[in-house]
Amino acid sequence: MKRMLVACETIEDEVKDALKRLGLDYPVIWLEGGLHSSPDRLRKRLQELLDQAEGQCDDLIFTLGYCGGGVSDLQTGGYTSILPLADDCISILLGSLAARKKASSPATYFLTEGWMRHESNVVTSYDHTVKKYGQERADRINRMMLKHYRRFGLVDTGSYDLGEAAVRVGPLAQKVEVTVETLPGEMNWLEALLTGPYDDPSRFLVLPPHTPLNFDQWRRLLTQVTPSLPGL
Repeated sequence: MKRMLVACETIEDEVKDALKRLGLDYPVIWLEGGLHSSPDRLRKRLQELLDQAEGQCDDLIFTLGYCGGGVSDLQTGGYTSILPLADDCISILLGSLAARKKASSPATYFLTEGWMRHESNVVTSYDHTVKKYGQERADRINRMMLKHYRRFGLVDTGSYDLGEAAVRVGPLAQKVEVTVETLPGEMNWLEALLTGPYDDPSRFLVLPPHTPLNFDQWRRLLTQVTPSLPGL
């Protein structure tokens, strides 16, 4: 049985570490980072990658979450699709939806090195506003944008240098008066996604070949697991 991954570049460090740790050499189709801010673009690109996987594998494992609806309304090919029942990659890296919910209080903006490297986030947004509006106005804009957050949470996945990441986000944290805290990551969900078994319906969605990913079905399954998860 041949397996292949479709994985987001934002968790490239963690996926590569997990594959190495487990002694697996699955081929990986990488989904470019930076698409999360546009679910339509994410969906279009992901469909192209799913079409690319046709005839290349028996099982296609998605190391992706729901991603604001980006992973929905897609047509799978002649392979079994295996997906984590997650809202996004941060929950996967924290180990569960329950861990994500718990870590969200106090109000937390989650970050990893991969997110800062590939996605639009508070750090890149701050740098952009400084260049566009100058330091003083940029500080005001970012304080307003982040007024509901109480901390930046760096998820410790063991796959990147926490010290360097903290240095990158530290100046902005001071400007908007939030703390920078390290949150323990947990790789068991990601590792289970790579190896199976997939008999836990609260963690995995397994679809037979040529099954469409339906938006309503996906959202309904997520809300059954964690009805009060923010964003659903």
